[in-house]
Amino acid sequence: MSPAQDWREQLEDAVDRFNESEPARTVGGLMRTLGSPSVSVGAAAGSRSEVRITVAWELSWYQWGVDVGDDARPVVQLAKGDELSQLDGSAREWNSRAAKGGRLSLGVTPR
Repeated sequence: MSPAQDWREQLEDAVDRFNESEPARTVGGLMRTLGSPSVSVGAAAGSRSEVRITVAWELSWYQWGVDVGDDARPVVQLAKGDELSQLDGSAREWNSRAAKGGRLSLGVTPR
């Protein structure tokens, strides 16, 4: 398996774990009020096994971490804020989407 395939599997695993977590239900509830968010799934700075998930609306954003190296560790909130300008560039690479119930999926063409 190539490193790119391995990384893709880690991202998919992180999304699957997120979709089964309480934060996914939180995103689903926010979507009922705020509409569809922009979503980014990628590497967390400083960690080889943690995936950072960013879900953002125009006036609000949240970030969660999923440690794909530790199945027992829960999805944890890393940060939240009020302005997209607070996010670093990699967190604004909108490469995923959220569907009904806050369920995420990978591979969506960036907006």
